[in-house]
Amino acid sequence: MSLFSKIEESIERGFRKWTERMFGPADSDELLLVHRAILESIESRVQTVARGKRIFPYGHVTVTLVSADADRRALYQTAFGEGGRLESDVQEVLDSAECEVPRGFGVEVKTAEAGEKNFSIEYSVAASKVATPAARGAGRLIVVKGKTGQGEYALEKARTNLGRMAELTDTEHRVVRRNDVVFEEGGDEANATVSRRHAQIRLDDGEYRLCDEGSEFGTRVLRDGRAIEVPAGNRRGERLRAGDEIFLGRACLRFER
Repeated sequence: MSLFSKIEESIERGFRKWTERMFGPADSDELLLVHRAILESIESRVQTVARGKRIFPYGHVTVTLVSADADRRALYQTAFGEGGRLESDVQEVLDSAECEVPRGFGVEVKTAEAGEKNFSIEYSVAASKVATPAARGAGRLIVVKGKTGQGEYALEKARTNLGRMAELTDTEHRVVRRNDVVFEEGGDEANATVSRRHAQIRLDDGEYRLCDEGSEFGTRVLRDGRAIEVPAGNRRGERLRAGDEIFLGRACLRFER
């Protein structure tokens, strides 16, 4: 079974819903076919090395979409390039396959008036030289549901802990963890579903990744109308992008940058 086929239903459902809303059903059908073909082509470059380890050896992927029509090129740029949508979907495919990628990995979207096919892909071993997420500003969390000490939190640290209670102590009353985003103990029903050691957000090479730390009620991301479960204990976690809603149990935060 291909790596892509394991997650294609979830990715395609979100992409179709977004493109139908943005461009209408007719354009959505065409864009979905191109979107899937691009992901399958990139997935085919995954390599299996010693002991079954999977790697993607390219640090920079450039996707060029071709059309003689200027309006169609603009549509391609919006559908695939705006907000890093294609890069996020590519990363999701590779993450789900537990595939290692080079530090600084990036996907660049371009358009062209002429070409042999409706799209082409160039692979480079060097890491991406396009603007990194860090260059676009630090991330922040906005509290949507649940009671916390403040309504907004800047994500400026390498690791931001999310949970219930400000400090966790061991049996000898030594502090073993401090939460940066603190849902108040007994604050409301949503707060009660947040574990004391619920999740963390890591800042790694300009990317924010959400990891669940074995919480009781789970962690998920709502993106473009589809829910993405964050597996407990998985150190890779889920890469965040602007507009994601993060659910810690029933409490909710929105990620922006």
